[in-house]
Amino acid sequence: MSVRVAVVQMGAVGSKEENLARARSLLDSLAESKPGPDFVCLPEMFSYLPDPEDDFEAIDRIAEEAAGPTAQMFSDYARRLKCHLIGGSFIEKRAGRHYNTSLLFGPEGDLLAQYSKTHLFDTPDFRESDFVEPGDHITVVQTDHCRIGLIICYDIRFPELLRTLTLKGAELIFCPAAFPVAGASPGYDHWQILTRAAALQNMVYLVAVNQLGIKSPLTFFGRSVVVDPWGIEIAVAPNQEGFTSAELDLDYLREMRRQRSPLDHRRPELYDL
Repeated sequence: MSVRVAVVQMGAVGSKEENLARARSLLDSLAESKPGPDFVCLPEMFSYLPDPEDDFEAIDRIAEEAAGPTAQMFSDYARRLKCHLIGGSFIEKRAGRHYNTSLLFGPEGDLLAQYSKTHLFDTPDFRESDFVEPGDHITVVQTDHCRIGLIICYDIRFPELLRTLTLKGAELIFCPAAFPVAGASPGYDHWQILTRAAALQNMVYLVAVNQLGIKSPLTFFGRSVVVDPWGIEIAVAPNQEGFTSAELDLDYLREMRRQRSPLDHRRPELYDL
């Protein structure tokens, strides 16, 4: 069985209204492409990247509930594209708090799952915890094609999370991201190492969709990528807005796991995590 994934790479460097319009334009273009995708994913914080000076009230004006207009937009596009759509992530308003949340919609436009980022990016350059709170659960969901897991950006630096998703059956993991060059970080080098290692160590397909552009104090370099279970990049987006597609062979993944998966050689009785 093969499935087709499409990554929608864009930069949320303008206002929320401008970013939403750009996302709709890219999804409209994707709707005209053939063959159509089975899965589509956008970047983290696709509709608005917080400014360092934003306070709670400013974020609250931007934030939406999980059943708000952004969710409705994604529901409509999932139904139009007849695909599973991972809406990157947005600032969710829930019980008076804010979260960095990703929503997964099915081909009928129904909400199948949601995930709020559990590891927040706090560095000298940018403190994500100034704007949102961490989520408190992981997300693995069965789709018509395979079992998928959701993470968001900085989560990829925590191998315990990726391994937990894998042990819960994930064969395909989506990682919407706003992965920057920040301070002393070499940016793209880390991005390439982390995405390839996550796929290889867990023998999963990994789809990582990055932001593009400059939103002070951070620079985002794009290079959205699809990685196979051997850690091989099978599709890399160019340094521009647009969408990039790839075919994933799930039979190949399952056969490779059957033949030589390190998951079969784990020694959990020795691990102290």
